[in-house]
Amino acid sequence: MRSSYAQVYAEALLPEPDLTVSEWADQHRLLDQASSSEPGRWRTDRTPYLREIMDSLSASDQTDFVVFMKGAQIGASEAGVNWVLYNIHHCPSPMLYVLPTVDTAKRVSKQRIGPAIDAIPAVAAKVSTPRARDSGNTLFQKDYVGGTLMMVGSNSSVGLRSVPARMLFMDEVDGFPQDLDGEGSPIQLAVRRTATFKRNRKIFMVSTPTIKGLSTIEDYYEQSDQRRYYVPCPECGEMQPIEWEQIVWDEGDPDSAKFACKECGVLSSEAHKTNMLNAGEWRPTAKGRYRGYHLSSLYSPAGWYSWADAAADFISAKHAGQEQLKTFVNTVLGRSWEEQGEQIDPTGLIVRREEYPTDLQFKTTTVAIDVQKDRLELEHVGWGEKEESWGLDYIVLAGDTAQGDVWDDLTETLNELKPDGVVIDSGYNTQLVYDYVAKRRFCWAIKGQSGMGLPLIQDAQKRAMRLRRRRQRAVTPEPVGVDQGKAIIMSRLQLSDPGPGFMHFPAQAEYDDEFFMQLCAEKLVTRYTKGRPRQEWVQTRPRNEALDVRVYGLACLRLLGNKTTRKASSKKVEPTDSIEEPKKQKKPRKTRGFDGGGAWL
Repeated sequence: MRSSYAQVYAEALLPEPDLTVSEWADQHRLLDQASSSEPGRWRTDRTPYLREIMDSLSASDQTDFVVFMKGAQIGASEAGVNWVLYNIHHCPSPMLYVLPTVDTAKRVSKQRIGPAIDAIPAVAAKVSTPRARDSGNTLFQKDYVGGTLMMVGSNSSVGLRSVPARMLFMDEVDGFPQDLDGEGSPIQLAVRRTATFKRNRKIFMVSTPTIKGLSTIEDYYEQSDQRRYYVPCPECGEMQPIEWEQIVWDEGDPDSAKFACKECGVLSSEAHKTNMLNAGEWRPTAKGRYRGYHLSSLYSPAGWYSWADAAADFISAKHAGQEQLKTFVNTVLGRSWEEQGEQIDPTGLIVRREEYPTDLQFKTTTVAIDVQKDRLELEHVGWGEKEESWGLDYIVLAGDTAQGDVWDDLTETLNELKPDGVVIDSGYNTQLVYDYVAKRRFCWAIKGQSGMGLPLIQDAQKRAMRLRRRRQRAVTPEPVGVDQGKAIIMSRLQLSDPGPGFMHFPAQAEYDDEFFMQLCAEKLVTRYTKGRPRQEWVQTRPRNEALDVRVYGLACLRLLGNKTTRKASSKKVEPTDSIEEPKKQKKPRKTRGFDGGGAWL
């Protein structure tokens, strides 16, 4: 340690300081160039709405539980870092910092906490020397005079059981799992770590909201006093929150966006925002158990995110469909997204089929394959800019998938289609799928995983590890977050105009009524488990293969775009050199046949 035992003892006898977190940050915090767009000394006046939030976390404030539901681009992450550094330097005690995953905790430690500590000599002097023998300065643990900072992922039950903590910082809680290894909510596990310090503990919970009814941060905010930041109208002085409904602009000109006062109706430009924020104040709007704050990106200071930026993003999201509109509502407005839960009517899609021009070109083509006991179902899809797609062919290859004949048929079909990438669902006849993809480049075995929080495909680092194992002749399936994939597809099916994300369908026999009924065969419902709501996709009819293969096709496109593979090109290339040559006597392609009840013939 850099301080003597005498210093430790002396500092332990001192009363807790009266300095608030914002005062401390103004005196000590330095922003480095790597992590901040405005490097240099921290100035709370730049984001005046953060002053009360930070000060409620100060040692002199009696508040013990603070909830912050927010949009992006408002400085919330840096405010949290200020509190962490304040605790290390000025109010040392055991601290637990919980992030959605262990990987996120590792990244935040390397990119934010570590550099922030090193940038302030007075704070760095408190922390154990890195790489010293028995060092208490690691990625996940920072020992300092008077306490320890532990950084853990909400997906690690071991980390959440490890140590008691007086200070608890939970960041992006809507990314936490609802249940951790059967031990309950990770939030409750973390809060229990503070039981020893219940008299003088501090808990800070921060997140962007997600889906209404499922959003953890919204649930806690609604149990709080629900504070809103009121600012004065530059014209009449009426105090009011900045609401999205008050941002207006000329049609087709988002740069003209202004704030409309709800009292006098006068339009105020972005130039007034700084003075409005400086004169603002937090006002509680309810009675609650916690102190709660809500702030949208519309409050972002000048030079960060403007009302014109918000208007432009809204226009873009509105045209891109519900997927992007949901992101806008969550990250810009800081509100939860309310799912409609309605099932898409396939009739509107059937009448939308079209004749493709003969010179139609694609950046990439994919084939996605669903494996059943008695058949392979696959869809050939062409992809353009921003994931606009054209269904090209839907093929059913009949045959026992435990035998080799149907796989030979698949090889012939792939040689005909020449896609850039191929994915095969490995949930059925798993080993046969592994054997088929083992020696074929740009041909992946995939495994669908349920869970609303799971990404469609995993990040590049995890994929690179699987690719290395695959090169060692150990086939590892690519996990595919099917719930997210279905949400994307359902959102895009509601788009009415060609462009980003739009799905085209050809006027050909394979794309018949049955195909579209399968494509729309699921809907999103909310169910309750032990009183907690959760959303899941449920089938409304027995068969949904068309939806599955379209989700897999989108996953294939994104796998091809990953840096661990080659870049997709406009030129159709053989998916692999190892696909065998077609047999001299080609078997006829199988077609789909159904009886009146939808059973396979």
